[in-house]
Amino acid sequence: MIQMQATFSGYGGGATTIFSAYDPASRVLVVARDAGYREARRKGCVVLTNIDGIPSDWRFDGDKLRDAIGAYYALRNGVATDGKGARLVYDPSVMRANPEAMIERDGIDDRGPKYRIADGITCAQMAVLATCQHALKSDDVERVVNMAARFERLALGEILTI
Repeated sequence: MIQMQATFSGYGGGATTIFSAYDPASRVLVVARDAGYREARRKGCVVLTNIDGIPSDWRFDGDKLRDAIGAYYALRNGVATDGKGARLVYDPSVMRANPEAMIERDGIDDRGPKYRIADGITCAQMAVLATCQHALKSDDVERVVNMAARFERLALGEILTI
């Protein structure tokens, strides 16, 4: 389980911190709680932020926004490993952090879909977008690590089935 703490400012609704958890085994992201603005790291959390001066594990900037929106849609439209459940789940208390209503498709270019973001997007909604992107990136890292472990076993003489 990867616990995430996303602290954002500079958008509507005031600065805030969203706590989420991602389970790589089930491939489900749970957006769990809006804790108001919090700079201090909660023990065991990966810290994502767009704020200079906050010690973080991942700095989110505008250059990553398109990829974050793509990650949001991949999770929103995806199915968990059980073949039934959703990949993106909100605790009822944080439904207002859902960025869906603030995103509008704006055509396609050579990189894929383009999006427009409404001026009223909140810090909580931006935090969710960043959290979605980090969750999918952690999936990529997990797959690479597993592949490296399989190659190591192959190099040690084990049989690898394809």
